[in-house]
Amino acid sequence: MSEKIIRIKSGNEEFTLEVTEEEYQKYYRPWWQMKKKEQRNREAMEQNGYTEESYEEWKENDMRTELFAESMEELAEKRMLLDVLRDAMDSLLPEERELAMKVFGEEMQVSEFAKSKNESRTTVSSRKQRVLEKLRLFFEERGFDVHK
Repeated sequence: MSEKIIRIKSGNEEFTLEVTEEEYQKYYRPWWQMKKKEQRNREAMEQNGYTEESYEEWKENDMRTELFAESMEELAEKRMLLDVLRDAMDSLLPEERELAMKVFGEEMQVSEFAKSKNESRTTVSSRKQRVLEKLRLFFEERGFDVHK
């Protein structure tokens, strides 16, 4: 297995690492390619009269744009769906809400939930089915297509 020697510079410090070809291809090569791309972008911008500071500001704004690229319609739709989900949870009794939060939200096993409540698994399983049916009806009444 071939080994590669990598030099990493950070400020005034320089590190040398020996890595396998596989590690290099998987981790360091993509990192190096990203750094080279940034360097080429910075050099191109500097040729057009931009300074190092303006490049860093542009890069930060570009990253922000990528992170928050969702349109206002998508955000409004998500907010509406969350409101409907909140209303659905509010329509449940407190015990049903707890069951839904633990079993559906936190993906707790029905048997584990039953054990924590000192109830039989079959009782909790039946209650879970009733909660699912209640939620299905709630969503259908509001025009959502819910499959069994």
